[in-house]
Amino acid sequence: MDNYRISIFGGIVFGVLPNLPVKDIVVTMCMATFGTITSFIVTLLLRWIGKWFVRR
Repeated sequence: MDNYRISIFGGIVFGVLPNLPVKDIVVTMCMATFGTITSFIVTLLLRWIGKWFVRR
């Protein structure tokens, strides 16, 4: 049963991968990195604001 799943997954990956332009993959990676960094910074900022309100 696992061989079928691996075969299907491999077929999908290797069937779709050559059809994606490299530019799209790079843009997606850049956007994911930017989103991750932005989320992290906002989380730190909200923690700091929360602690600031608790102290007052």
